[in-house]
Amino acid sequence: YWLMIENFIYSELKSLSLATLENLIMSFKGIFVSLACLMVIACSDSNEQLNMDYGHPQTRDRLLDSDHPLALQFTEEVLPVLANRCVVCHGCYDAPCQLKLSSPEGIDRGASAVKAYDAKRLLATQPTRLFIDATSSEEWRQKGFSAVLNERDQTLLANLQGSVLYKMLLQKNNHPQPTVGRLPAKFNYVLDGNNQCPTNETYEQYQQDFPLAGMPYGLPALNHNEFRTLEKWIGQGAPMSKPIPLQQAVLDLVVKWESKLNGYSNKQQLINRYIYEHLFLAHLYFEQVNVAEAKQPVFFRLVRSSTPPGQAIQEITTRRPYEDPKSDHVYYRLKREHGVILSKTHMPYALNVQREKRWDQLFYEHDFEVDNLPGYQDPSPFIVFQAIPSRSRYSFMLDEAFFTISGFIKGPVCRGSVAVNVINDHFWVFFANPLSKTAGSADEFILQQAENLRLPSEDSSQTFSIANWLSYSRGQVRYINAKSEYINNKMDLDSGLLLSNIWSGNENAALTVFRHVDNATVLKGSIGKQPKTAWIIDYPVLERIHYLLIAGFDVFGNIGHQVKTRLYMDFLRIESEMNFVSLLPNDNRKEVMNSWYLDASSELKTYLNDNNLLHSRPSGITFQTPFVKEELMTKLKQHVYYQDKQKNTSLKYAIPSKDQKLKRLHSLDNSVVRALPEVSFIIIESDKETDRVYTLLRHNAHKNISSLLNEKDNRLPGLDTAEIYKGLIGNYPDLIFNVHERDMQHFVNQFISAQSNASFVQLLEQFSVRRTNPDFWNISDKLHRLYFASDPVAYGLFDYNRLENR
Repeated sequence: YWLMIENFIYSELKSLSLATLENLIMSFKGIFVSLACLMVIACSDSNEQLNMDYGHPQTRDRLLDSDHPLALQFTEEVLPVLANRCVVCHGCYDAPCQLKLSSPEGIDRGASAVKAYDAKRLLATQPTRLFIDATSSEEWRQKGFSAVLNERDQTLLANLQGSVLYKMLLQKNNHPQPTVGRLPAKFNYVLDGNNQCPTNETYEQYQQDFPLAGMPYGLPALNHNEFRTLEKWIGQGAPMSKPIPLQQAVLDLVVKWESKLNGYSNKQQLINRYIYEHLFLAHLYFEQVNVAEAKQPVFFRLVRSSTPPGQAIQEITTRRPYEDPKSDHVYYRLKREHGVILSKTHMPYALNVQREKRWDQLFYEHDFEVDNLPGYQDPSPFIVFQAIPSRSRYSFMLDEAFFTISGFIKGPVCRGSVAVNVINDHFWVFFANPLSKTAGSADEFILQQAENLRLPSEDSSQTFSIANWLSYSRGQVRYINAKSEYINNKMDLDSGLLLSNIWSGNENAALTVFRHVDNATVLKGSIGKQPKTAWIIDYPVLERIHYLLIAGFDVFGNIGHQVKTRLYMDFLRIESEMNFVSLLPNDNRKEVMNSWYLDASSELKTYLNDNNLLHSRPSGITFQTPFVKEELMTKLKQHVYYQDKQKNTSLKYAIPSKDQKLKRLHSLDNSVVRALPEVSFIIIESDKETDRVYTLLRHNAHKNISSLLNEKDNRLPGLDTAEIYKGLIGNYPDLIFNVHERDMQHFVNQFISAQSNASFVQLLEQFSVRRTNPDFWNISDKLHRLYFASDPVAYGLFDYNRLENR
């Protein structure tokens, strides 16, 4: 076919330049390969035809040394296309069909029709964590994953015809989507909808039933060069690259830190177990290693291994990081992160000289003894780690409180849907001071309360018993009563609670949380207008949040496990809110709490009016106005604010003077706000300087957020508001606007006046980057470039699964 086409072109088009002819030839080659595949596919009606033509499937070793020519081709040409066009939808547990294309191992693993995240699951399912629950593609086949690459004879036509990935890309080319307006209603964007997950056996029927469902799904097709790059790669058998060898400086630091994390004394082993159970989700990196400007640092995961440093890592696999490793000895190892980094799961954590000194101060050189190592039968962190002073444990988490709180947003489920259903749309977080008098003598009290501090995550992921749940509820009530009595006995009631009882140690001392319906974002600093609520978190709350929503949450658990987790988090939120209310004058506390829980159930009202929750301890803070809640928030913000840390406070998100016109979007009419999604990115293009990016957030108002299943009835949409911030906030954009700076005034005016559906649609038509926009991918690339330039360490790809079809 190729020879025939080449002869025809050269004989008929002799007047064209050689370069033009060569380009035409390459184009025709691609078209003919595609046509040939389609002709063969049309003649086959089952997987048996593939078996007859190319043999039975067997997994293939596709990894080559990083300096192999085909490996270099993969790294330099193929991987950028896969990352920027495919991983933006296929990168986590919630990726369609569990198809994670963010690493060679994920690509070769393939797809599964079984949902990882299923809120209706009656029985827990087996975990399918990439790199953890299986170590080879053959093992994944045994777990029900089907290949998306050809696993039969490795010939050109076999590789193309036998690849579901290639068929889906080709289908998109053969059945292009509209290039203007909205996509047809037949496109399914329900996050928890039924995925089709076609295989070679079912693909023909899939193509007939869903002709417009080629890949990328609901987004523009790859351009000619991108398609040819992937076509060529798949036709070659999809060769991929092993990781590039690490620099010697990085290897030396791996040795250094693994040595520190694997001391043999009881004290060292217990400390290292605590560090592991809190950092197992972190992307660890060595801050002192010089990183090229165009690259991110190399990231590592802290894992448990049955093999010591110096040997190949044999990762110990358990559902949760605190479960019995069933190994004679546990070694804590730094395992290199192989995949493309995604913003929604990326939690960087620096290992540096300062960190080592701080850990020495808190743990290794601290004067305490560990006579006996605890086992794994009792999972309570308050019992397991009782030998480590609670102040040290608390300070360890506080030092990187942004990371700690980010865990329940970016943790096991990638979207935090269970966790964020229990929080308001915008609130500030502060922390109790670990150096206060009451904190210093808390070890004995916390240990005494260990039974009352039991968590439902300690149970199996399979069951949900009402009697079992009530035991946790009663334990929480007993703990609150004991806590109230303890503080009354330990602190000076004449002075009361003061601002000095609030931690102001570093840039993590104040955090802002934005909820976006089923996902959320954490920022450093007290950002935005004053929110309705605020939290003050103490050590028992912070530790329980971690073990409930991060270490103890099983994304593969059943509905009972998820319900218990959600219900218990209500207690932790209310306790944190009450800590804040405790700083208000006694006469104002009940009024503030009632305003946060309008139309609460009678059971909740009884709980909120408990005298131990709304205690009589006085506030030691002097208030100057009748607006005590707002005044307290201002005082707290000023108390934790550091001039030398302005880059991590609200100044980082403030709109600069040149774009002041955008500030008018802070005051959008409620009718416009209600038309907005939760997260909108706005790109301001400039001909003279670097483009700028902003985020417009919608804040949804609630009567209260204490309902598990009835959130809709608790909404107050007439009170919804919006705020705009400099930079990119959120991991899942719902809308993207692209505006040239010369049109900024018109954009703002049109936005403000978009108070009807027709006018809002007109705004979208003129300025939004719809799924049908032929320039979508170029704008997406620009968005990512701007994000990387702003913070290369924190950078990760956005997820487009929530991009609305407007």
